[in-house]
Amino acid sequence: MTTTKPTFKTALLGKAALLGVAILGLGACSQTSVPQLAEHETVMRNSVELVRLPLEIRSEANGEDALSSDTYAQIGTFLDSVKAGYGDVVIFDGPEASPERIAALEDFIRIRGIEYGGTSPLGKAPITGNVMLYLERYVVTTPDCNYWPDEADNQVRNNQSSFLGCTNTINLGLMVADPRDLIAGRSSLNSTRSAVDALRPATKSGTPSTPSTSGVQQGVANVNSATGGN
Repeated sequence: MTTTKPTFKTALLGKAALLGVAILGLGACSQTSVPQLAEHETVMRNSVELVRLPLEIRSEANGEDALSSDTYAQIGTFLDSVKAGYGDVVIFDGPEASPERIAALEDFIRIRGIEYGGTSPLGKAPITGNVMLYLERYVVTTPDCNYWPDEADNQVRNNQSSFLGCTNTINLGLMVADPRDLIAGRSSLNSTRSAVDALRPATKSGTPSTPSTSGVQQGVANVNSATGGN
């Protein structure tokens, strides 16, 4: 029986085949998808939207600028129905109305404790003699943290936590008194430090004085002498 020794070319092909099988095996263990920011890993945010609620205030039957009891009732009912309050702004649009009537409407809005934003042409022009009242407010819509889709990646345990911090975002959106602050913020001029400094007595130089601690020190000395302490 005769045997044929493998040639160099045959051996080389065999090694190449073994190398290919090894590469395929390593590829099967590796991650099949390129890491990208998936939908379930995005940062969830509050959505803030400006809404404008209209009311058409009819002119008085007697043609006067003063507000009648019916007009007061009409505006009051509207403000109560939309729960007008802090953060809301009222704007009037009445190009044909007299300044006296606009002033009377402004006074009533201020008495109700609502911020007055002046006059401006908004939307469709009102009927001659009527005045459009627009109540502007910002409304916040919180994200849906309960949406937890299945992660498509094959290495689930290596992915980031879904919607990390989403609950804190919801709490912030629900706690803020005026949703406008979420997009515009507030001026830092009215800080706690300035409020405290305003309450502290000032010296002749105008610099806030430091509260005296002499009374506290004397009280500690009295306690030490009575107890025999140092």
